Amino acid sequence: MTDAQQPALAVLQDIDANFHRLFESVAETDATESTPAGDPIAMLHRARAQIDAALLDHQRRTDDTSLPDSESCLLQWNPSGTPPRRLVLEPRDGDSWTRRELEWTGDGWRVCRRDTVDDVAIRAPAAPRYPNPVDPPSIDTLLAWVRGAWTHPDPPALVFEATATTEQGVVVAVNDELRYRERDSQQWYTVTEDELYHHLQQQGQPTLQSLAETPLTRQHFTQSPLTQ
Repeated sequence: MTDAQQPALAVLQDIDANFHRLFESVAETDATESTPAGDPIAMLHRARAQIDAALLDHQRRTDDTSLPDSESCLLQWNPSGTPPRRLVLEPRDGDSWTRRELEWTGDGWRVCRRDTVDDVAIRAPAAPRYPNPVDPPSIDTLLAWVRGAWTHPDPPALVFEATATTEQGVVVAVNDELRYRERDSQQWYTVTEDELYHHLQQQGQPTLQSLAETPLTRQHFTQSPLTQ
């Protein structure tokens, strides 16, 4: 992080802390019970969720050190329902190149295929149109934002998008216990960190959202599965 970026990041963190204090104050006075939908408090909830996402994005971009050297060509994309992928072309001796296909595991890149290709031709836009590739946030990083936040009026959640065979899945940390529930499921399940890596392989990289942005509420995660 540069010296110029540090003050801006500190301001965002201070705003985020102020939002948390405001939400706690509102919850204590039950002020939201008499306010209509779309009120300023709801707007603040959405703003805080955006700040959390911006802070996380800033962190992963400044911390990323995995890009290949400048002589390599890299293409990264995020397929629907599967983990992010990369295609890396690295020059070898003569006119040959090493081609590597990689898949995101949740904490690093796994090589799926490696071979040597010749006569590589590359065409790209004359002007930059796309951002530099960076690592997605790891499962550990995402969980660090979720854990310890259940007492917040609008706690953060990890959201796995729906696929052809599964509904949207939401993960929250209730008293540091990770609980997973799909959108149309009748109950929640406790999950381990290792099981989240499995979900990533089946449903793709999760995103950090506020619980209010999902179709589920606190009540969906606080009742015992045995009584639902």
